[in-house]
Amino acid sequence: MTDWHEVAIDGETHVRRIADMYEELGFEVRLEEIKPEEAGQCTKCLRERNEKIYRVYTRRKQDTGE
Repeated sequence: MTDWHEVAIDGETHVRRIADMYEELGFEVRLEEIKPEEAGQCTKCLRERNEKIYRVYTRRKQDTGE
């Protein structure tokens, strides 16, 4: 299973907590910075705080066979 799944879109303040939680649960986490207009949701509060916005992707850690 190598597919990445989008699990959240949020500002940099909360993204680290989201990523830490998924890593603790055994997932790999990938962050992709996006522009506010790419979020597909209201980003007014994030823009007012001048926060970067990220799309969060996860996937199960791959078994290395070791």
